[in-house]
Amino acid sequence: MEEFAVVIIGAGPAGGQCARRLAQKGVRVLLVEQHSNFSQNNYSSAASPLETMALFDLPPGVVARYWRNLAIAASESEQTWHSDQPQGVVFDFAKLRQFLADAVTEAESQVWLGHRFSSYQQGESGLEVTLSCRDPLGTGSSEKVTVKAQVLIDATGSKRAVINYGQPKVTDNGQYYRGIGTEYLITVDEATHKRFTDTLVFFLGYRWSPQGYSWIFPMDNGQLKVGTAIFAGKHRHLGKLKPIRSYTEAIIKDYLKLEKPQYHLVEIHGSVLDYAVNQGDTYHRGSVLAIGDAVSTVNFLGGEGIRHGMQGANIAVPFVLGYLRGDQQAFGKYEQAMKSHFAEPWQRTEKLSQRVYLEFGDRQIDLGVTYLSYFRYEDVLDLLFHYRFDRIYGGITPLLLKKVAQFSQQCRQWLRNLRRFFPV
Repeated sequence: MEEFAVVIIGAGPAGGQCARRLAQKGVRVLLVEQHSNFSQNNYSSAASPLETMALFDLPPGVVARYWRNLAIAASESEQTWHSDQPQGVVFDFAKLRQFLADAVTEAESQVWLGHRFSSYQQGESGLEVTLSCRDPLGTGSSEKVTVKAQVLIDATGSKRAVINYGQPKVTDNGQYYRGIGTEYLITVDEATHKRFTDTLVFFLGYRWSPQGYSWIFPMDNGQLKVGTAIFAGKHRHLGKLKPIRSYTEAIIKDYLKLEKPQYHLVEIHGSVLDYAVNQGDTYHRGSVLAIGDAVSTVNFLGGEGIRHGMQGANIAVPFVLGYLRGDQQAFGKYEQAMKSHFAEPWQRTEKLSQRVYLEFGDRQIDLGVTYLSYFRYEDVLDLLFHYRFDRIYGGITPLLLKKVAQFSQQCRQWLRNLRRFFPV
């Protein structure tokens, strides 16, 4: 039976980053991915601010497009902010995960593709982790392989397949928010791609994305990602929603002004995200640890998860090292560190997501997007990507100044009209 210090299940950004960091520190790691190659689940929208590249020492080769401009469209209003310099990236999700996996093998650890977590049990000298391996010849049969590990890490996302192994299902007890998303990868004509080649577009409001938000992200090779995410629950004003795909297709038809065969549908993918309220996830059970979306590192307001999952992996690494050195309290300290890092912004965005997606009327959303027009670009980026909601109040000053200027102009016009009738 092959032995590893750490076995990580799931080679997404969190699992890959955790494996990369541990392997580079000399830990013998096994990174397990259920798909046979990374192009098979190339599902993330993957937009991120520019500092993500330097924060995780990522090469340009993992980027599909750099974006400079940002637009937010509501039912009756749209605001756009422009920059001469790149403000962020849209990752090529497959290349990002391949880069992280390659870094693991370069550090003399192992990556096993085409293997799925099956079970684990406590053995005499550590955990015995059983994986199922699909027949590469495609016969449909599979075989089991068991490895030993001192630490087992769940990076399976909101499936929580490892940390909840053998436990009752907990995502139906009212302590989780649920998001449902679908995304189209489409190839468009040159003129359409040029319009969005360096621009992110987000959609709010009943026209485009009732009870959620939608997006257009640029990719390379003349492609765009167009998607919709819906916040599960009962809206204060809305009735039954249409199928989620219909909103994505409406953006292609009514916003992009494209009909088939003007675009080519490359693929459709979707997912369900269960997010624990108030960081109520299980972070560890004995020597089993959870990272990434298995502990709700995705931001539920905007659905952004890549850099947060990787940051959570970075937080976990020193505690994994501590546990391997004999600190039996290390994983409790990891939970405290995660909650300290994410608690304040995540709790604020949880409350705001409930209001925006389940309570706001269309008029409120339109007014909110109009209000954002008084913000500087850097303040909008701070609001959207760093959850600096104090920036909301920063827009009041220019708004009040504009109203005062308009009132002053009206007064001067009134006085001029008055003098026409009553000359001095």
